[in-house]
Amino acid sequence: MNELNLLFYKEGFSFCTKDAGKYSSVSHFKVSHFSKWEEEVLKELQIDLRLRRSFSKVKVGFISSFFNLVPNEYLLENPEDLLNFSEGEFEENTLLKSSNSNDSTFVFGTSQSIIHKLNELYSHPEIYHSGTCFYHSIDKSGDEVIHVNLNHHNLEVLIMRNSEMVFYNMFETLTGEDILFYTLFTIEQLGINAQKAQLKTYGQLLPNTKVFQILKKYIRHVHAGLKEEEFLENFTLYNLSKCELSPVHSEEKKL
Repeated sequence: MNELNLLFYKEGFSFCTKDAGKYSSVSHFKVSHFSKWEEEVLKELQIDLRLRRSFSKVKVGFISSFFNLVPNEYLLENPEDLLNFSEGEFEENTLLKSSNSNDSTFVFGTSQSIIHKLNELYSHPEIYHSGTCFYHSIDKSGDEVIHVNLNHHNLEVLIMRNSEMVFYNMFETLTGEDILFYTLFTIEQLGINAQKAQLKTYGQLLPNTKVFQILKKYIRHVHAGLKEEEFLENFTLYNLSKCELSPVHSEEKKL
């Protein structure tokens, strides 16, 4: 099976392929102007021949701040109402649902034109919010574990307590100080004991980074989520392969 994983974020997108269980090296495309994000990304999807091959599966992740994590009993509500307190990132957004296995679902929006292009290029691409991928990919055991994942200046903070997710949010972090602030602020607000809880890092929060070492000064138990640094750095992109669609995911609505 030849699979393609794509991960979109504010600065552009990354992709890799998986063939016979082995991942290719990761490729990145960075936009030159944020104001022309859609235009530049659409063009790159069209002209990069590595993306125009035939794939048995295509899995797509969006690191989108236009989201809400919703209990499944509210999924029949209008998606626009569920996103009332989030601001759309594009002039025309498509609203999607990305289900977890814990009775909650990410309702999120992203570029309508990008979704159209993906459906044009590939047969039935599977589309997820990055939070769904993060949740499906972590070890959920332990009394209280803080999982932090840094992807291209976006920090995901996910907290598990007795195998249940009790918190998830995403923060834009332009500096190491931002990463430290949002991590410690979340811990404080949830009343977590920084001397007892475990903190695991993923993405670009590698053990040799300055911010990782600073976190160890404030939180007693800080560990990398994985030993293999290449996989750790591309944690979300590689782990898209673990995500599976559920029936609630099929709904799509334009905004």
